[in-house]
Amino acid sequence: MAEHDPSRTEQATGRRKAEAKKHGQIALSREVPTAAVLLGGILLIYATAAMGSTRLTSVMRQWFGRLGEAGAQRMTSDTVHAYVMSAGVDVLTLVLPVALGITVLGVAAYGVQTGLMVFPDKLNWDFGKINPLSGFSRLFSLRSVVELVKSVLKVAFIAGVGVLAVRKDIAMLPSLVTTDIHTVLGTTAWLSFKMAIWVCGVIGLLAAADYAYQRFEWERSLRMTKEEVKQEHKETEGDPILRSRIRGIQRSMARKRMMAAVPKADVVITNPTHLAVAIQYDQKNMAAPVVVAKGAGYLAEKIKEVAREARVPVVENKFVARTLYTLVEIGKEIPADLYRAVAEILAVVYRAKGKAVSA
Repeated sequence: MAEHDPSRTEQATGRRKAEAKKHGQIALSREVPTAAVLLGGILLIYATAAMGSTRLTSVMRQWFGRLGEAGAQRMTSDTVHAYVMSAGVDVLTLVLPVALGITVLGVAAYGVQTGLMVFPDKLNWDFGKINPLSGFSRLFSLRSVVELVKSVLKVAFIAGVGVLAVRKDIAMLPSLVTTDIHTVLGTTAWLSFKMAIWVCGVIGLLAAADYAYQRFEWERSLRMTKEEVKQEHKETEGDPILRSRIRGIQRSMARKRMMAAVPKADVVITNPTHLAVAIQYDQKNMAAPVVVAKGAGYLAEKIKEVAREARVPVVENKFVARTLYTLVEIGKEIPADLYRAVAEILAVVYRAKGKAVSA
């Protein structure tokens, strides 16, 4: 891990973490697969011990029987080959389930840390790492010595835990000399299993602590400066100044389209000076009057100015203007509660123009 830069005070973004994973920079603890393989292997052996011992006993009986038969016969290369192949198959059937289970656990332990779908974008071969001279220099470096001391201390600590786990049971071992073979094997297996569980528990705690530390170091190595965060935000979201200009252009274009619709309106309802709402109603094609333009302050004055130039009637009605401006968006029909009020205004306008009213 790189040394911490005091200027990097910001947590890494999701994009930076994803880029780091693509380049193979991940939080990886080698203790986690070790703990998973040891604990999983012990549990698998314990789960298959009864079946395995029965199978092993049967195999041994068959072998001794075959050896007895072979003693009375002449041994040939074919006979030896057949015995070896048979032994290989027997051993494979006993070992293969445990071996496959341990392999799956080891791969899964790495996959959980790295992410099963995360692969480096390219493999960079560094031939300098296989140079014998540089290899010897790394072997005798200070970091190598520190790692060696850590490993020795870890082994000593784990061994001490294993001894403490069975210290009370050691006194009973001499008495096994006078017992039968089944008792000896059963007691030995139980003590071995007990010690293994304690040892694996300690290794699991060490693995969890190591992974937490590796994760902390990884997060710290990916920290960003404030400028890097701003730059990434610009790259992903766009320049704030440019976005503001785009929004301004969009508002300007929307305002122009709205002002172009004012001459087509049937009436402009005002507040009288603060608000203006332009209404259009086509009795043949519209189910209800539609708000085609609205504005407040300066924009309201512009709407009234365009309306007067286009000879669109401007009617003052504070309640209707305020309600329409608040509730109805441009291009939407007026609410049913205002049908009557708007119909009365349109009736006055139509009578002044000599149109028929069918509201």
